[in-house]
Amino acid sequence: MLESITVKNLALIKESEIGLHEGLNILTGETGAGKSIILGSIRLALGERADKDAIRTGAEYALVELVFRSKADRVVECMKQMDLPIESDGSIYISRRIQEGRSVAKCNGETISAKDLRKLAAMLIDIHGQNDTKELLDVRNYRDILDDYGPEELGALKNEMAGQFAAYKKLKGELDDIDVVSGNRDKDISLAEFELNEIENAKLSEGEDEELEDKYRMMKNAGRIAESLSKVSGMLNSDDGTGAMIGAAVRELGSVTQYDTSVSEMADRLAVAEDMITDILRDMQNYMDDMDFSEAEYREIENRLDTINHLKNKYGDSIDKILKYAEDKRNYLEKMTDIDAYRDKLKASVTAAHDSALNTADKLHKLRDKAASDMATALTERLHELSFDNVTLNIPVQANKDNLSSHGMDDVDIEVSFNVGEPVKSLSKVASGGELSRFMLALKEVTAGKDAVETLVFDEIDSGISGKTAWNVSGSMKNLASTHQVIAITHLPQIAARADSHYLIEKRVEGDSTVTDISRLDDNGRIEEIARLLSGGELTDTGIENAKELLEIGGR
Repeated sequence: MLESITVKNLALIKESEIGLHEGLNILTGETGAGKSIILGSIRLALGERADKDAIRTGAEYALVELVFRSKADRVVECMKQMDLPIESDGSIYISRRIQEGRSVAKCNGETISAKDLRKLAAMLIDIHGQNDTKELLDVRNYRDILDDYGPEELGALKNEMAGQFAAYKKLKGELDDIDVVSGNRDKDISLAEFELNEIENAKLSEGEDEELEDKYRMMKNAGRIAESLSKVSGMLNSDDGTGAMIGAAVRELGSVTQYDTSVSEMADRLAVAEDMITDILRDMQNYMDDMDFSEAEYREIENRLDTINHLKNKYGDSIDKILKYAEDKRNYLEKMTDIDAYRDKLKASVTAAHDSALNTADKLHKLRDKAASDMATALTERLHELSFDNVTLNIPVQANKDNLSSHGMDDVDIEVSFNVGEPVKSLSKVASGGELSRFMLALKEVTAGKDAVETLVFDEIDSGISGKTAWNVSGSMKNLASTHQVIAITHLPQIAARADSHYLIEKRVEGDSTVTDISRLDDNGRIEEIARLLSGGELTDTGIENAKELLEIGGR
């Protein structure tokens, strides 16, 4: 849920903090008081494009901070993928600082890109205003809306469908490639045979290049190595060299070891050093003996490395890649040798994959058809409760086998008539802004149990309604608030009366500037604000009594 909003220097707000709660949070205020700024600040914090004009006049920057709390698995996994710190209590701190020419967004103290911020925000909060119902105007969204409503089995089947269609497309692509290749068959076969012969004739061995490079490096620098080894041997092995001196030291110390065990230990360690020098001298001599090679050997290794490097330049930068390239060409030639048989085999695989995908698409269609019937019934009931008394609603699911895709083969529409005598038409063509807002509210109620987003925001989706309809809308919001945190900006007393937490947004003059303040109302404050909403701004005794009655009816 969204626990708090802190706003500094944004439009009319100098500095304000709102602590939000579970259930139904209602924000009211006079027209022009700044209710839209609150929603705007949330959008800004969650990645919406920042306008420098949003910075309060005279301020250098604007800052919005949101604090969410969520331990949902998908939210935690998303944050891990983004390498964001995870707080043990589930707190998620999101901030956006806006200055002229730049803005910086952070999550739990780490800078986050706008793209990642929007992805994370979509899991935390869902904002709906009259301009946010555009998804209901696009028929392409209806299938996803239906699938979100459908049973878990439908989701699993969609994943299976996507995998099967991908396999079918891959095989179909291979078959198409075979037909293209056939046109250049002789030329392609000739080139593949040449390349394969060139690699096979080289008789490459894995790791051969590294071994040869080490040996070649030694041969190329043999003179320098021999000179250095000879010098070191002289240093260690001459009559007055280090080896002789350590030997003399071992003998001298050995003559007094019987007098003290500490001296004996030192003598032993010195004897080990003498043995090590002897071993080094022996290894150096063996190395120099092995360095004896002919010019022919040197040239043979040099030529072999030239051959390997030539193949690397053509077929891969390692012997492993060259051998893999050869294997691919070998398989290609095997296919091309009898391309007709290979094509027939591939055709059979394509047909089998298509049939399998079509069978899964048919199962999907049946599940969607059943879900569509259930959803239409549930939506119709909710729409009746939102004063669409004469609504007729259908959710047709049309199967089209020629339209097979990773989603199946279904075209989904939402057809509706809001008035008696009018034929049902696609929702995208018949609904007004106010109707779409209430339709979205009904849709959210119907899918509430399956909606993983914990916080829903409604921005004056009650515009243009009153009386019974307004009361019904408030009831729907209250229902939603039993399973979600709901934040609603409203001008209707019927909705305000349902609030679990009620906030007042007020505008006042401070010196030579205008300031917007936000405060949570106590019981008396709620009564007065609802009375103001009922009476159009004037507080009267009658308005106060009506407000108390409305709050009582609202379940306070």
